Amino acid sequence: MKQLLRYSLGLVLMCWCLTSVLYAQTSVSGKVVDKANGTALTGVSVVVKGTARGALTDNDGNFKINASAEDVLLFSYYGFTDFEVEVGSQTVINVSLSEDVASLSEVVIVGYGTQQRRTITGAISSIDAKAVGSIPTGSSLQAMQGQVAGVDVTSQGGRPGQGSSIQIRGRRSITASNDPLYVIDGIPMTSTSGGTNSTGTMFDINPQDIESIEVLKDASATAIYGSRGANGVVLITTKRGASGKTVFSYDTYYGTTNPLHKVDMMNGEEFAAMKRESRRRDPVTNQVSWNGVIPTDDKIFTDPVEQASLAATPIRSTDYQDLILGSGYQTNHQLGLRGGTQKTLFNVSVGVFDEQGIIVNQDFKRLTGRVNLDHIINDRFKVGTSTMVSYSIQNWGSNATLGEALPNNPLGVPYNDAGGLIFLPTNDGIRTNPLNEVAPNAYIDERRFARLFPSLYAEAKIFDGLTFRSNLGADFRYRRNGIFTGSLTNTNRGGPAKASVEHNTDLGYTWENVLTYQKKIGSIHDLKITALQSIQQNTYEQGRVDVANLPYESALFYNLGVAEVRQAVASRLEQWSLSSFMGRVNYDIAGKYLLQLTLRADGSSRLAEGNKWHYFPGVSLGWRIVDEGFMKNVKWVDELKLRGSYGSVGNTSVSPYQTLGGLRRTVYSWDEVPAFGFGLNQIPNPELGWEVSSTTDIGLDFGFFQGRISGSFDWFLTNTTDIILQRSLPPTSGYSSVLQNIGATRTSGQELTLNANAIYNPDGLRWDITLNLSRYDEEIVELALRDENGNPIDDIGNRWFIGEPIRVFYDYEKIGIWQKDEVDMAKAMENKVPGEIKLKDQDGDGLITPADRIILGSDVPDFYGGLTNRFEFKGIDFSFFVYFKYGQMIRSRFHDDNNSLFARYNNLDVDYWTIDNPSNENPRPNENQEFPRDGSTRSYFDGSFLKLRNVSLGYTFPNAVAEKLKMSRLRVYASAQNVYFFSKYESYDPENNDDINTGDVPTSRLVLLGINLQF
Repeated sequence: MKQLLRYSLGLVLMCWCLTSVLYAQTSVSGKVVDKANGTALTGVSVVVKGTARGALTDNDGNFKINASAEDVLLFSYYGFTDFEVEVGSQTVINVSLSEDVASLSEVVIVGYGTQQRRTITGAISSIDAKAVGSIPTGSSLQAMQGQVAGVDVTSQGGRPGQGSSIQIRGRRSITASNDPLYVIDGIPMTSTSGGTNSTGTMFDINPQDIESIEVLKDASATAIYGSRGANGVVLITTKRGASGKTVFSYDTYYGTTNPLHKVDMMNGEEFAAMKRESRRRDPVTNQVSWNGVIPTDDKIFTDPVEQASLAATPIRSTDYQDLILGSGYQTNHQLGLRGGTQKTLFNVSVGVFDEQGIIVNQDFKRLTGRVNLDHIINDRFKVGTSTMVSYSIQNWGSNATLGEALPNNPLGVPYNDAGGLIFLPTNDGIRTNPLNEVAPNAYIDERRFARLFPSLYAEAKIFDGLTFRSNLGADFRYRRNGIFTGSLTNTNRGGPAKASVEHNTDLGYTWENVLTYQKKIGSIHDLKITALQSIQQNTYEQGRVDVANLPYESALFYNLGVAEVRQAVASRLEQWSLSSFMGRVNYDIAGKYLLQLTLRADGSSRLAEGNKWHYFPGVSLGWRIVDEGFMKNVKWVDELKLRGSYGSVGNTSVSPYQTLGGLRRTVYSWDEVPAFGFGLNQIPNPELGWEVSSTTDIGLDFGFFQGRISGSFDWFLTNTTDIILQRSLPPTSGYSSVLQNIGATRTSGQELTLNANAIYNPDGLRWDITLNLSRYDEEIVELALRDENGNPIDDIGNRWFIGEPIRVFYDYEKIGIWQKDEVDMAKAMENKVPGEIKLKDQDGDGLITPADRIILGSDVPDFYGGLTNRFEFKGIDFSFFVYFKYGQMIRSRFHDDNNSLFARYNNLDVDYWTIDNPSNENPRPNENQEFPRDGSTRSYFDGSFLKLRNVSLGYTFPNAVAEKLKMSRLRVYASAQNVYFFSKYESYDPENNDDINTGDVPTSRLVLLGINLQF
């Protein structure tokens, strides 16, 4: 070993000496300037290519570095094209760097065209393929979460394949959808299998096919889409081919999932103690009493199963939640082929996504395929296609699974001695065994989706500067939902099985013709004019059959004709169309003074005659301060642009045919014989028109220190008028309400995006930080109800209040529990006794009345955002992403259902009041109250949270290693998602777009390993 070490050291020394002779280094110096104006560039990276030796230019652009004649010097600088030069015999090397058009003039999709980022005057944010792919997920919306300021993406639940909700700059409409418009490769999505826009359909899009996502946020940017852009626009561009070598790629990962958090429910001993307390009785009257005596166990626990559990040592306790929630997995495979010639470009991909949920009968499988082709016929004509096909199967599972697991009596027994399931774990006929819900073929809710999204385009250069493009796209989605409910389920409780099948077809098409004229006038004037004609149509059809009393369960929902009872047969058809014309003018002077004018006219078939058409204008201005002469010597400022915009967009807000009124079937007597007839159920309103949102936006884009710090800040104000609401009518009219344009809202807020290159060494460590921070205020300005003077007033029945957000929590305020020394006061104020919830007397009249209800909070956060850190070092990459919301309130109906303290069902493990435990948290258990009086006051929580959303560690092998394996790229990585969250709300994950309910499936934590191969 010593001899081998000696030989090795000698060999290293000999190689070092030989290298010193062959590669004798000399001092090389020089100066680096901007080729355009000769200005010295400070901080240019000068590196001996392939080594860690490097230097930076000083304030005068000068550098000095040691290099040999065979070395190549690499010059790198933000905003400029890299430059390489061989040293040779040179000792002085002066370099002029050219601006990098790709970085300073990054092309951004803006709707019906592109713009250089430096000339954009609207509020547009972008996410590239790297950012989308940094979080392995089956949902493109989840990949956006926390990465775009002003965009709030919230999970809708933990079921596999379950969608997310998305709001761009808050809500505008009170009753209509606030979902944005999705545009895939220039074609708006129309098919939603529900007649309205739905984020769930975004699960059909494979995130790995995405090249970039642009989010249009202000009205000047969204006005180009008119009525469809009322809630913002999400533009998704998929990957296309590139000329040159054909590249084959394979990406895959596999990971396991488990519940992020479980709920703390009572065990058997704690449940028994609560049940004893709930039976406390007055020894004289034998009535339930807060200061009575607890009877003996033989009078409380009359169920033999409970008695046996209590007699066991230790007490037998069943954790149904633990039995139901297990582990799952998630895996993804993606094959891609990309390449082309100078004439034809192609990108083909196939993806398989498979997720097994943490509940055994919940899963999601998806197969996607994409073909993108572009072909240049000649110098004037170009054609292409972008086609996506998707097929998925989702097993939704029963809502009763967790709905039964949590409240089930822990003293019950789920299995018999032979290991079989017991349908009723105790003698209580209401609570069934939740394990029956996940038994094979006991309950099936299978949802199958097929989608075809093809588009074609033809582009012609009519003459220099004038281009015509025609886009034709179809969007077809088919959905089949089959539901089977067996006999031994909570729904049927031993009764005969039932089933239903629903079919939905959604077919839409869009045809758009776009003329673009671009002209440079003189040396400093640039003009671009875009004109559009567009038609869009959608047809939605639904059919449903429900049956009961199936003679044999093995048929599931595949043979409905054998059922004894046909419960319902229904069908439905909806059709709508939209016709549009648009014009846009972009004009800039010397690249410093920017102007954009937009006008779009939309006509919707949904609205009444005379109100179908509306015009939506938009104007935006930009001033590139950084290009002014007085900024020439401010070397540390790379970018400084001031933006301002104003525009209007619309929302039809009504379903097809809603403006025409509707019929309902009625029953009446005809010659003393019952007969069916039809009558109006809604008054048609020929004046019904568009909801209109007008937005003002002021923004600032900035960049400092050669790109080390960059970002943007926006302030916006949106006023939405003519909101469509139901106005109540007097009963004498024969109708309860009529739809009218009578509401208004206002939303304002601020957004900040910061990008920092904290550490940058071309051959060493790189650390990038991105922070997105947003906030908004939302308020209702006008409602249907009016006082005697005609002023708008609150609509308490719908929980709508002037000056407050659209969704608020309106209830009494709990201030504690009535104590044993407050008997008289509890009786006088609320007619309650000690141990019951104490409410705050808001108006001070000594009584608790409906006038004491107040607005406790809203679901609008004070601020929200995301923080991403990325590190790279010699092939190693590490990143973590934190997502947060602060200041919003959530409603946990979960606490209504599982904190009844009724002692018939299991309960959250809470601190409740007893005569010996004067808690102010929860009331006394009471067998005579299924729910505590005013128990809803305990269901409002601070929903603030900070979530470690993703952590990833990867390694990209050196090119030499990859080439030996016949690859061009090889990367392996490990990642974890939903790692941990911090919140005052401790039951489930507080990230939710609605109330948290008992049947909600908890968020799962995912830990995975993956590999990226490229050949």
